[in-house]
Amino acid sequence: MTNEDLSKQVQNLADIVATLAETMNAKFDQIDTQLSNIRKDHKNLTDIVKDMELRIDKRFAEVDEQFAKVNERFVKVDERFVKVDEHFAKLETGQATLITNIADLRHDIFIEEGSREQVDDTIFEEQKQNYESLDKRLRLVEAKFPDLAQKTATA
Repeated sequence: MTNEDLSKQVQNLADIVATLAETMNAKFDQIDTQLSNIRKDHKNLTDIVKDMELRIDKRFAEVDEQFAKVNERFVKVDERFVKVDEHFAKLETGQATLITNIADLRHDIFIEEGSREQVDDTIFEEQKQNYESLDKRLRLVEAKFPDLAQKTATA
């Protein structure tokens, strides 16, 4: 091969290398553009995720506040139930006392009723004996004085 041929081949190779270098530079530029776009997209996605995390954190904070309020309400309701239980226990105690007092009153009334009945019977018997005694005396008086018996019969 001659120098000219070699020079042409070297020139061709240089052209090929230059073309390849341009192609590679174009590819690298394309890759750099894609990488830049990917970085921008990544930054946008990262910002979106951060915004979402902030919104989620804000909503969770609101939900936590609501849960805290609900828990406070439950605590208040529990306290009220404790008070209701205490009042109910007092009410049951009072009711038991009332039942005992009513039973005592019934017993006392029963005894008093029996006493009154006995007193009534005693008075009745005593009055019956008095009237019988008076009737007996009156009959004796009338037997001695028949005139009195006739006057009361005509009067």
